[in-house]
Amino acid sequence: MEELISMGLGATQWILLGAGCLNATLGVHSLVTGRLPRLLFRRHAGPDPRRYGWGQLLMSVFSFAIGLSMGLTEVSYELSVAVVLVGIGVFVTGIWLMLPADRTL
Repeated sequence: MEELISMGLGATQWILLGAGCLNATLGVHSLVTGRLPRLLFRRHAGPDPRRYGWGQLLMSVFSFAIGLSMGLTEVSYELSVAVVLVGIGVFVTGIWLMLPADRTL
């Protein structure tokens, strides 16, 4: 049973790592090109590209922090909780950056 739980946690860590890499890629693309990804937004609608990019980068840090905290549980519970709290703070900041940045048509 412990092996099954360990495999599930490992798979979850890889999924979170992949999601974090996707968010980071979207954020870097928006910051470098100054445009939003065309597959996600229409031509003239959507948030400001710079704020969107920074928000995506901060949300990718959240994914990495949660994945890291899963591995830190065995080492130190307090450190794991601290990493989760920092990740939640970064996630809320990323959402805050992206939501008020919506432009009107």
